[in-house]
Amino acid sequence: MAAVEVLSPWPSAALQQIDRVRELFLTQPNADLSGIRPIVARSWYRSRAAGVDAVADRGFFDEGRIDEFTMAAAGPHLQKLDEVAADLGGYVSLTSPNGVLVKANFLRDDGFPAGYSLLEESCGSNGEGLALEEGRGVWLAPEEHFREDMRGNWCFASLVRDPFHNRVRAVIGLTLPANRVPALEPSSTLLMLEGVASRIERDIEVRTSSKERALLTEYLRISRRRGNRAVIAVDGKNSLQNASATAMLVDSDFSIVSGYAKAVMSSGRDMTCEVMLQGPGLSTLEISPVTLSAANVGAIVVVRPHAAATEHAETAASVVTRLESPPQGTIERLMKHVDGTSTEFKRTLNLVRKAVDHDRSVVLIGESGSGKLRLASAIASLRGGQLVVDARSGALRGPQFMDVLHQVATELPTTLIIEHADELSQHEAGEIAHSLRGNPATKLIFTITRPTDATLQLSEAFDVLEISVAPLRNRREDIPQLANAIAAELGERRLSRRLITTLTHADWPRNIDQLRAVVSNAVERSEGAEVTVDDLPQGFHRVLTKGRLSRLEDAELSELRTALQESEGNRSLAAETLQIGRSTLYRRMDYFRSRGFDL
Repeated sequence: MAAVEVLSPWPSAALQQIDRVRELFLTQPNADLSGIRPIVARSWYRSRAAGVDAVADRGFFDEGRIDEFTMAAAGPHLQKLDEVAADLGGYVSLTSPNGVLVKANFLRDDGFPAGYSLLEESCGSNGEGLALEEGRGVWLAPEEHFREDMRGNWCFASLVRDPFHNRVRAVIGLTLPANRVPALEPSSTLLMLEGVASRIERDIEVRTSSKERALLTEYLRISRRRGNRAVIAVDGKNSLQNASATAMLVDSDFSIVSGYAKAVMSSGRDMTCEVMLQGPGLSTLEISPVTLSAANVGAIVVVRPHAAATEHAETAASVVTRLESPPQGTIERLMKHVDGTSTEFKRTLNLVRKAVDHDRSVVLIGESGSGKLRLASAIASLRGGQLVVDARSGALRGPQFMDVLHQVATELPTTLIIEHADELSQHEAGEIAHSLRGNPATKLIFTITRPTDATLQLSEAFDVLEISVAPLRNRREDIPQLANAIAAELGERRLSRRLITTLTHADWPRNIDQLRAVVSNAVERSEGAEVTVDDLPQGFHRVLTKGRLSRLEDAELSELRTALQESEGNRSLAAETLQIGRSTLYRRMDYFRSRGFDL
């Protein structure tokens, strides 16, 4: 295990500059952060937006878990690293993928309790939270922390990723006290930590690949033996299903089947049970355990529909639907204006129902294009008249602002809808609150992508009900219904099954707005009775196959391309430019290529 490289300190002038910038930032929201590293500036902005106290530790806790294979693989490597850290007065920590500190018996106690949340939104800038937010290994100098009580430590963090699926399995944290290590070379230290993470990932691959091969082998054997039966294999993390299962079962059915499979995985004993599934109706599940390793068990599920159940599947589904539907008619009235069947959409709709039934003002929060305005209009349509203004268009600025307030006061609409309300100033929000307080009959609905001081002021003034609208990628089961509804609006056009599958598998950065543009374009280009994948323009094909990148991933891709271009393809030089290890560079290059991006 390489030792931490201790070198000359940062120039004192640079450290003083960071201190000055931080003091201004905490007192002046628009302070210039150009004097600090961009990654730190982003972290400070996120910390402040989340309401983190810069002085006190509020101590947020949550439940976190790191799977046993990651713990087993990490143990030998982190124990050696912890010995090096101990010589410098520091410590090593392990954090779960959701940002919660997990205690490991092979590490010394770092003083923080298990369950302590290290997410930026919980405790501000820190190594682990920043690594999860940025999606890569990071370091923070003592002066770069947002919270005062954390400013005595150097912090380093590296992500341990699943070698098969690129998911984060854990975060390794290395903390070194500034009073014991006043100066070090942070890039070299982070490179050492990235090397530890890479070795853990290789060990995970060795440990888990045999498990996955065992599950796949048994799944193929059962599938061949059972012919056209629906067969599903699970191991708690991965799942496999044949074409029969995909065609027969709906999403809710897979949830039921997985629940019974987990029971078999825990007991290690065969199980046969009858269940009512929405797709095939009444069915028998034949579930067998599969030994994957000395300590792990998977399960193979065979679904055998009853003969009569197939005929009555549609009836059974309608019974389930009636049981799930609330007794009041508000949902049914709302569904005349919006489309969706997913669990996320149902949660949103239930909150909307409460807002309608209790005549509440509402704030709809969600990504751009996720359907917030359509949902707001649906709520307003159940109440009566409405006035819609767009804060982004300038309708609430200058003389137009007073015109809108006068219109509300004189026409007394049942609902005032403010789109893009997160672009309001606090003064404008205060004027709206003052104007509508004298008109209690008018309820307020405003849409935002993120809370601001102005929207929080409106929320408090009108006691609004906060309703989140999930992005389309988190409610994929709504895509077929939405796509077909869009096509129907354009002349009752039919979308092919392959096109529906392609649309469902795609990510949608601009959500329903982008889906509408793609489907409308395909319908216009189509000349046959059915709209097919071939009707999508080449540009849309590229968008659909790439998948969505977050803003941080998009920035990382840009940096990666620039480094490779400047180094004329020399990967070692590119890695040095980016201050990351070569293995990390190769992994990130493979990741972006797997998403369809050229480098």
